[in-house]
This record gives sequence, C-alpha cells and structure tokens, in this order.
Amino acid sequence: MSRPRFSVFTGSNRTRFLDDCLQSLLAQTYSDWEWVVVLNQGARWRPEVVDRRIRLVNADHLSGIGAVKARACAEASGDILVELDHDDMLTSTCLEQLDAAFEADPAAGLVYSDTAQIREDGSRDETRFAATFGWDYREEQVDGRDLLVCRSLPATPHNVSYIWYAPNHVRAFRRDLYEKVGGYDESLGVADDHDLMCRLYQVCEFRHVPECLYLQRMHANNTQRHPDVNAQIQKRTVEIYDSNIELNALAWSRRLGLVALDLGAAHNKPEGYLGLDRIAGPGVDIACDVNLGRIDLPDNSVGVVRATDFLEHVPDKIALFNELYRILAPGGLLLSLTPSTDGRGAFQDPTHVSFYNENSFWYFTNSAYARFVPEIQCRFQVSRLVTYFPSAWHETHKISYVAANLIALKGNARNGGLITI
Repeated sequence: MSRPRFSVFTGSNRTRFLDDCLQSLLAQTYSDWEWVVVLNQGARWRPEVVDRRIRLVNADHLSGIGAVKARACAEASGDILVELDHDDMLTSTCLEQLDAAFEADPAAGLVYSDTAQIREDGSRDETRFAATFGWDYREEQVDGRDLLVCRSLPATPHNVSYIWYAPNHVRAFRRDLYEKVGGYDESLGVADDHDLMCRLYQVCEFRHVPECLYLQRMHANNTQRHPDVNAQIQKRTVEIYDSNIELNALAWSRRLGLVALDLGAAHNKPEGYLGLDRIAGPGVDIACDVNLGRIDLPDNSVGVVRATDFLEHVPDKIALFNELYRILAPGGLLLSLTPSTDGRGAFQDPTHVSFYNENSFWYFTNSAYARFVPEIQCRFQVSRLVTYFPSAWHETHKISYVAANLIALKGNARNGGLITI
C-alpha cells in the first residue's frame, strides 16, 4: 500500500462524536488520506463504515494528550499530518484545499484556515470573541450550513506566541518538519498544540487559507470549559510565550529579510543579532550614540529590537521610542528588560539616567496618556508587560525588572489583544 498524502490523526477517550468525524472524512472531495485514531483510557469504538483508510490503535497506557498525539503521529504514514479533534469535523473541501496550499507554496510548513463553531447538536453556535481584541466574523454557508465563521489572525510572532491568537483549526503540517522539531511533547497535558506550533514556526513558514475548513464543536466537556484545566492552559500559555517570543520574532525577521537589532551589544550580544553600541568594539556592528539622534538604519527595516539593561541609560525616552518605532517594520517587536523602580535596581547604578516601571509604557501604548505628550509620534501595542525577579539572586537583593514587549503598530496588521492607542 502506497503512502497517503494526508494522515488525519485523532486521539480520543470519548467516542460519542467519532461517527461525525468519520462522516466528514468520507465526504472529502480529496480521497488520498488515512485516519489514525488512538483510543485510550478504556475508550473503544468501531466505525459504522468499513474503510481500509481507517486505522484504530488502542493505547490505554498513555497518559496525557501530548503522549496520545505523539503516538498517533508515530503511527501515521502520510506526508502531511492533519489534526482532527474527536468532537470536531472537517469541511468537505478541507483536504483538497490543504493540498492546493502546500503545492502552491513549498516553503509552507504549516497551513491553517478559518473555522466555525457548532453546538453539541451540530447547529450554528453564535459565540464570538471580542472584536476589540482583533477578532472578526462573517456569515457563510458551509456544506449546507449557515455558519458564523471566525477569520483567523495572521501568524505573527505575537499571535503565534499566545494560544489565544495562534492558528486555530484546521492545522496541517509537513511530517518531516514535525519530526525535525521533535514532535509533540509527550509530557504535556495541556497546550501541547501551542508548544508544537511555536517550534514549527521557528523552522518554517505558516500559510493561511482564508476559507472555513473546520467545524469546532462546543459542548460542556470541551477542555477549556473545565475551570481547573483552563487555569492550567492559561498558565502554560504564558510560560510558552516567555520561552518562545524572542525565537519566534527572530525567525519571522529572518524570513522577511529584516534586521534583528541588539541595543548595548558590547555586553553579551546574542546570536542572530546586529549589534549597536555607543563605542566600537567586539560584538558592535553599528557604533552609534542614540543620545545624538538617528540610528543608521532605514525606516521599517527591523523586525525585532532587543533592549536588555539598555533603556535606563538613555535620557530622552520620547526621542528613543520615536526612533525605535521608525526603524521597526509593521508588526515588529521591541523586547525590553529594564530594572524597575518597584525595586532597588533602577536607582543603584550610577550610570542610570532614566527610570521605568510598568506605568512608564502607558504613554507609548495608550492614547489616553499619549495625548498629554504631543512629542510622542510612535504607536505601540502591548504584547507583554510584567514585573518580576529574573532570578533568586535578584529577589534576595530586591532588584525587580519590568519586561515590556511592544508591537509597532503600522499599517493594518491584526494583532490579538486590546489596542488602546
């Protein structure tokens, strides 16, 4: 038997909706697929239709969804892996459109689509995410159903780094890249998809099919509707963000041919960055005193600016932020880490001339505050703003830091999250 083009995979410990999953597969306009179903926690199911493309695997010993999906992908033989949750359905042209997208763009490692929610009985679900956080919807007839279709957000570093805004179903990815990044983390019980997506994003391009290819069923047993599990998802999402936002931004910048710029590069410039510092020396690619004005880079040429222990050394905050905004591309990121005035670190160093805490960034991200400072020409959106101790040593010595990751708002880019400027 030849290897199929697509391996659709499903893990299931509740079999109630598997017949609907199967019917959506049998209705596909593209026939070169197999379906790998891994049953665990004692679940058993027999398909109502005999089809050689269906493969059932019993794996009661597995614990955690990461392990179940890893087993499903290990059993799969197709070139493209397509995730189908055990209570959801693919639209009839899903695999056909995925095939066309992968064929049209060999650089695409992951393809995702728009999606629509349905109720437990399969009828239209009216739930909407808030438009103020970047979401929009359209009315559409899909396979004879009148549905409310959610338009997926673009795969920017910020959006991919948060599960709330990352590509939702359908998600399909090349098998060789899945294996290259190490596959599903078998230790994860939540956010397994998000973790995998971040690792894939760092090695390949994501492509969006602007069609509804997936129906996501909403019911009482959805994972996110269990308070304890949802709390774990929220916590893990932020952990994944913190671990991946810089790597995601670097990968995005590299693919678009944008500069990754490290400010204060004479001190431990990371790999992949162009270094800027006041005085020429090791690690310094651009010798430039930002206190004197313009950075010698074109407008919109930078994808990510890293400013660790830097902002506090520049006296003119407004001029600095305006200049960083100028060089950042639309959607580019400023990743900053600065000793906060909430601790002792801001004031202990005699070379510090500017002082920051979380509130300091309001003036660059919130129009209600920016209007009081007309010299501010930049427009940023908060990606992450938090105060913390980087290590136990910092906590012992009461040296807290404010991490302010900001997105340059230019053009019509859709970023998940509240925009207040």
